[in-house]
Amino acid sequence: MYFLSTFLSTLMLIALLVPGFVLRKVGLVSDTAAKDLSSVLIYIGTPAMIFYCMMSVEIEFVRPVVVLMCVLLSLAIHFIAYGLVRVAFHRSEDAGKKAAASFSAVFSNCGFLGIPLTRIAIEYGDSFGEASGAAISEAMLYVTIFNVVFNLLNWTLGVFLYGAAPTKKLMAKKALLNPCTVATVAALPFTLTGLSLLDPITIGDFEITQIGSMITYLYNICVPVSMCIFGIRVADSSFAHMVKSKYVYVSSAVKLVIVPLITVGVCLLLNLWLDVGLPFVLAMTVMSATPSATTALAFAERFDGDSLLASECVMATTLLSVVTIPLFLTLATAAIG
Repeated sequence: MYFLSTFLSTLMLIALLVPGFVLRKVGLVSDTAAKDLSSVLIYIGTPAMIFYCMMSVEIEFVRPVVVLMCVLLSLAIHFIAYGLVRVAFHRSEDAGKKAAASFSAVFSNCGFLGIPLTRIAIEYGDSFGEASGAAISEAMLYVTIFNVVFNLLNWTLGVFLYGAAPTKKLMAKKALLNPCTVATVAALPFTLTGLSLLDPITIGDFEITQIGSMITYLYNICVPVSMCIFGIRVADSSFAHMVKSKYVYVSSAVKLVIVPLITVGVCLLLNLWLDVGLPFVLAMTVMSATPSATTALAFAERFDGDSLLASECVMATTLLSVVTIPLFLTLATAAIG
């Protein structure tokens, strides 16, 4: 039942790509629409998503040692994937394809798909009972931390994968001043003090609810808009070409099978050692199992990688994740429960 619930929920999220796919196929949106919508997500939707998640955290339920483990495991997941693709593609002589496939295997769609899927995974878990609200709040902190690590590594390790050599000043600026990091820093005082702008602000007898509503509205655009962008990208891709590419198969195997399997194993060991809890295990499982990041396309275009292969890797891993994510979530819950 748990597998079926998470499978249907994942399928529902992936199905949101259909409007963008149809609009692109019938010519109602141009090939620049995805780039324009991406800007909306990067500078408005994503910071709102991070801010919302940080505001949802109930800090009293979180142990510092588990937060530390989350940071370390978030880093480890990326570097394990990096090590695997280094081995898998070491004989490749096509630098553009190698970079695109490697980036797609290392970096996941941990924000736009990972955050809603983590909520779904916990809401359908029947071992929380009345504590489900606290469990979701705790898991939101872990996925936020993973997203911060993801954004820091995008402009360091991600650029390195393409063999590009921007200045250290540029990399530091992009890593530390990207919208996600800024939103995290801005929300951190609220998280640490237990205050939340999502809650009504009372001034005398008057309650202000509009601030929380605005943040929620902006956060809610992330999933449909990101999937609409992906639908537009899929419409411009060739499925027939995708199934013939060895790079797609290797990248998908690393992203969807090997790394999540290692992550689940490490999470179970951490639970035996530190009792990190099911919210941690499910959050990190989803973060590692989500399909390739859509930023793979942007990086391929910017750093002269193979943008067609990048789009194919994103498409393949997204479609396959409908099955692989529920499988790993089921495995994790069965092992820990």
